[in-house]
Amino acid sequence: MIPIPLLVALFLAFAVDGPSAPPPEGADLIEAVLWVVAGGLLISGLSFAVGLGTAWRVRRRGYATSRMRRDLVIGSRLLNVGTMAVYGWMIFDRGWPGVVLDAWGWRGSILVDDLLIVAPFLLMQLCYWWGTYYGERAIQGLSIARSGRATARHLYLKERQSLALILPIVSLFVIRNDVIGRLWPRWETNSWSEPVDLAVLGVGILLISPLFVRLAWPTRSLPDGPLRRRLETIARRSGFRFTDILVWDTDHLMVNACVTGVLPQFRYVLLSDALIDALSPLEIAAVFGHEAGHVAHRHLPFFLFFFVGCLTFLTLTSPVLNGLESWIATVPGLDLASLPTLRGVVEGVLALACVGVVFWLVFGEISRRFERQADVFGCKAVSCGLTDCPPHFDFEDDEPEAPGPPIQALCPAGIQIFSEALASVAHQNGIDATARSWRHGSIASRIAFLQKLIDAPEREVLFQNRIRRFRFGLSALLVASLAAAGAAHWLGLLG
Repeated sequence: MIPIPLLVALFLAFAVDGPSAPPPEGADLIEAVLWVVAGGLLISGLSFAVGLGTAWRVRRRGYATSRMRRDLVIGSRLLNVGTMAVYGWMIFDRGWPGVVLDAWGWRGSILVDDLLIVAPFLLMQLCYWWGTYYGERAIQGLSIARSGRATARHLYLKERQSLALILPIVSLFVIRNDVIGRLWPRWETNSWSEPVDLAVLGVGILLISPLFVRLAWPTRSLPDGPLRRRLETIARRSGFRFTDILVWDTDHLMVNACVTGVLPQFRYVLLSDALIDALSPLEIAAVFGHEAGHVAHRHLPFFLFFFVGCLTFLTLTSPVLNGLESWIATVPGLDLASLPTLRGVVEGVLALACVGVVFWLVFGEISRRFERQADVFGCKAVSCGLTDCPPHFDFEDDEPEAPGPPIQALCPAGIQIFSEALASVAHQNGIDATARSWRHGSIASRIAFLQKLIDAPEREVLFQNRIRRFRFGLSALLVASLAAAGAAHWLGLLG
């Protein structure tokens, strides 16, 4: 549920220094705005081409094939990357922040200037959702001829979901850029202001985002009944504390679940309406256990540590790029008047490439390992603890306030229940089980890993030990890199 494209867009807009060229005026201003509009129209046109093209292929064939689903997924990913690339081009080549802040005179305003700077990305993202939605409907076997109301509701739900993630981030950026800048102007000139601000912003976002999710997402509390009591029993067995279990209204379009909140006082587990309808109570309990596993293994704080640490490292080492302008000036036949713009473009491309490599390789590897660790926890949530079951004992009939035995060992029935839940989620979402996912891995590979634990339960101990060593090694590497970059920054060795 991490909004990677949004985080990259905010990083490009506010965390990377843009070109120092003067703001455009007159005809140059009109040209800059027209180029920004053209970039937005390009992404919009490609989005509708992918979505309507998929719908046309489905209608021509009469049904959706696995290749059509795969092509839609690939097209959507390329559009996501393209949206970020076009937005970076707007920022660094077309000077969009200069248009908003100086040419239009919004510099110094609170919130308005930040929203206007991010507005092109948000509008492109909205058009991306709109265009690809037609392809999603066709893949699900739904007609697009009379989908106006459904499309409006889909975009409404998407906007509400994004709002929950945008508001805490934008609010904290506003506090950093506007409020602190006015109250403590000397702090902005401090060389350590950006790294410290990034750390504080990251912690703040992680702490307050659950409140925004609760307020902005269309949710309702899961009513009392057999399902809620079953989930509460699992929570007691695993020592998992939460504020509430919420039904997440997706208009029955998404079979999914998530957990939000580091602190138990502001922690919510969200189960989509379609997931509750499509899965059996035992399978829902296994999915609930998966979300509890993310909390039990402290995945959310580690993600925060990794994300903030990487951004802080990039911020500390950014002075290395100060020599770009003098290096670009050596290019033969180059107009010296365009140096600031070219420097901004190159800097933006390099920053985006660094962020992309880190997230695609390292973050993806972390996320896939953590997903498997949470999968194991989900199996344990519906396990009886006996490695030689069946017969399988179900804890559904525990007394409401009885703590129940703690979750300890896996059992074959528990593994099978969670594997079936994974397969059902893939089927209901129209996902090819063999399709790769850089964040989660393929459903087939996750199920195959769990099935191996039935024949060799000792693999689980080895797997958990490898995860611990991986986390420790990555943490040590990141801390050492931050220490080295901080020392070099302090001594002025980075330029």
